[in-house]
Amino acid sequence: MTASGKSSLSLLATLTSVVLAGILVHQLASRLVAQRLESAVVTASEAANQDLTLLFINDLYDAIEPAVRLSSDITQQNNALSPEEYARINGRIREFMLGTDFLKIKLYNLRGTTLYSSDPNQLGADYSANPGFKAAMRGGSYSVSELRSEFGGYSGVVYDRDVVSSYVPVRRSVDGANAAGRIIGVAEIYADRTEEMNAVRASASELSFMLALAMFLVLVVIVGAVWYLSLSMTERYIRDAEESKMTDRKGGLNE
Repeated sequence: MTASGKSSLSLLATLTSVVLAGILVHQLASRLVAQRLESAVVTASEAANQDLTLLFINDLYDAIEPAVRLSSDITQQNNALSPEEYARINGRIREFMLGTDFLKIKLYNLRGTTLYSSDPNQLGADYSANPGFKAAMRGGSYSVSELRSEFGGYSGVVYDRDVVSSYVPVRRSVDGANAAGRIIGVAEIYADRTEEMNAVRASASELSFMLALAMFLVLVVIVGAVWYLSLSMTERYIRDAEESKMTDRKGGLNE
């Protein structure tokens, strides 16, 4: 193989490696940016869901407490609502949630039993093994984001929504305050974050395009530098070869 052929193959291999590395870096960077932005939305939603839980306890819990009967003493907790109690509580909670971007709320007792949900088919379901319920029982919060093709909330059925659900401990002290009281149950709050997630995706796409453009320019510079280096090495090889031939000819004439 000639020097020119070897140089071309070397240039092709170098360019292929650079392009593949650029694609990999672009994909990883784009994914990382999107994940960071989505995580920020989930974190903000979790804080909002915690605030809603505090507001719910302060403004509404006294009205529904006789039926719900959540307690820090697991032996005193209610495990089910009568149809009449459920209808009354559901009406009050619907009024409380209507007009907000919060789609749904569920209440669990300390055993993990679903004591209240806007969907009556979920009443009595056992969530004691759920990681979100466990985290809330330890005093923390647990949130997940999920794209739902269909979701039934207080305002009716919605479609293709980004829903952030948070498990938040429900606290209540003896004097009725809830800021630092004992955990008497767990609330699961569902918030509609479609607009925020769409904004995140749009921002991620813009950043991805800008990153791709920047990497393309960098690749152009690298390709130009590699091509120039390869061309210089080829010319040098040819020049050295010609000089070597001339030297050999001179040596032959001298003999």
